[in-house]
Order: sequence, then structure tokens, then C-alpha cells
Amino acid sequence: MVDSKVEEAITNIKNHILDLENKLQAKQTEIDKLNMRTENLSEEKASAAEKLKQMEKDMAELSSVYEEMKGKKDFEINIQEVMRLYVILTEQVLDGSSHIKILTLLHGAKEKMTKDEISKASGIQPAATLRAIFELRNNGLVEYDDTTEKVKLIRRLFG
Repeated sequence: MVDSKVEEAITNIKNHILDLENKLQAKQTEIDKLNMRTENLSEEKASAAEKLKQMEKDMAELSSVYEEMKGKKDFEINIQEVMRLYVILTEQVLDGSSHIKILTLLHGAKEKMTKDEISKASGIQPAATLRAIFELRNNGLVEYDDTTEKVKLIRRLFG
């Protein structure tokens, strides 16, 4: 009787240990997946930083070309064309930057939109939309009301 109870207790302990080992293995697999995701995000961040550096270089070149053209009296430059070129460069370099999409939307018929309207219209995820709105606000391009979640274009950049 005592032997069977001891054997049953040992079996229960072995089963519990096996269960714990399985849970440990599952957590280790989860940690490995998260580490892989972290590596992927780090690579994406490095790639985005490289693209940003290239865009800054391209914009510097574009600015110098603009300054050269501006000085010539026989050459007339259309600022809207420069802006369109800037938008194209930014979208291609930064893969459709959320900032440009938001500014383009606000330059449409509605100068005020809610955060959710912008997110739905642009196809940008809500968290990325909010981050881009804050960055645009911090650079003086839009106003953002925290209570109503409305975004207002401060100044039109192009027609």
C-alpha cells in the first residue's frame, strides 16, 4: 500500500517535471522567435536609416540645383513641380512615407480630419499614423487636438 502510494507520487512528480520541461521548451521557442523578430526589425531600421541618408543626399543635390536655377533669369521654375519631384523622391526612397501621405490628404478638400479618417484614407496603421501626426506637429506643419483627435493643416505648401 505504501509502495503504491510512493510509486504514484513519483509518477506524479515525473509527469509534473515533464510538463514543466514542455512549458520551458515552448517558452524557449517563443524567445527564439522574438529574438529573430528583433533581428529583422534591427535590419529594417538600418535599411531605413540608409534610405534616409540617401534621401538627405538627394534633397541636398536637389536644393543646390534649385538654387542654381533660381539664379538664372531666363529659366522659370514652377514650385509645384519641385514639390511633386520631392514627393516622388520621398515616396520612392522611404517606401511611401506616412508623412507625405498625411500631408497630401490634408491638402485635399478637407483641411481638418480625424486621426481615424486619416488612418483609413491612407491605409497607414493607427499607431504609425499617430506617430507621423506628432512628428508633423512637432515640425509646425499641422495642429493636433488631443481631445477631438482632429488634425488641421497649418499652412498649404502647394495648390
